[in-house]
Amino acid sequence: MKTHLHKVKRIIDYTDKSKYDFVLNQSERSQPIPQHYYTEFIKSLTHEDFAYYPNTKNFKEKICNFYNVKPENLFLSDGSDVGIKSIFETFTTCGNIVTSEPSFPMYGVYASLYDCPYRGIHYDKDTRQLSIEHMLKFVDDETQLIILANPNSPIGDYKTIDEIKPLLDTGIPVLIDEAYIEFSGEESFIKYIDDYPNLIVTRTFSKGFGAAGCRVGMIFSNTNYIENISKFRQMYEITGVSMKYCEFLLDNFHLVDIYCKEVIEEKHKIIKLLKNYDVIDSKCNWIHFNTQDDNKKTKEILDKYKVLVKYCKLHPYGERDNWCRMTIQPNISDETFIRKLYEIY
Repeated sequence: MKTHLHKVKRIIDYTDKSKYDFVLNQSERSQPIPQHYYTEFIKSLTHEDFAYYPNTKNFKEKICNFYNVKPENLFLSDGSDVGIKSIFETFTTCGNIVTSEPSFPMYGVYASLYDCPYRGIHYDKDTRQLSIEHMLKFVDDETQLIILANPNSPIGDYKTIDEIKPLLDTGIPVLIDEAYIEFSGEESFIKYIDDYPNLIVTRTFSKGFGAAGCRVGMIFSNTNYIENISKFRQMYEITGVSMKYCEFLLDNFHLVDIYCKEVIEEKHKIIKLLKNYDVIDSKCNWIHFNTQDDNKKTKEILDKYKVLVKYCKLHPYGERDNWCRMTIQPNISDETFIRKLYEIY
């Protein structure tokens, strides 16, 4: 056994979501698509979708047409986190990893699994911003991968290509994780993969597309990078049913677009309602908020109305340990628990 593995800690979440009336803890889409579209998809399923190994050729072509890239620029994976794992397998040999802190937990997990020193660069305490200039100070000859979620999770900020360019200028592989990009209103970096030979972009069908249960992720990069990452491809990347549903979403992208716009509008409405809270907006589909009592009364209300959210210490510094992270869904501002929250103060 690899001796360093004893240091790796993993947590499995077995939360029974059926016990909650509102599931708002993991950025999932809890609002269903219109019933007639869902019925149409169910009717399209066949015996072959379940019984045969999937042929992903047409699905990949559809993705490439949608994102305006060539097939040799795409790697398909069983969720974007598995794609990120393939990137670690391709580019790391115990060299250090530089990313932001806090960020997506799996970056640290993969760094530990592949025995790579993990350099998590903290956000500024006062501005709550990540300094790329400060981040660069931790990049050296031993750095093998730079990772930046954009928009970031859990802070929710977005960096432009001009801001990130100094990272790309290092020549070190730079992974830009765009899991939440559909909610940001900002441009995707996929358009720059031909301009920067060390740029890697990951995307997912889990967030804006609302298909987290399908576990479908994508990697976009130059031909050479994709060719080598593809050597770690699973025999069959995804299931036939997952492929068919994601293909259905691409064909009906207006449903995704409407949902994302409604989430953004609802987020702005919720922030206004929680005017007496300390609220951290995001370029994602959630917000963080807290009170002077560190959300003690907030938690009582949300528990009473069976609202599942996530509580966390947002920064590695600060006096509050109980920030509430709540996923925004269309029309939740009309729910009683929201009214009870802003009536506290």
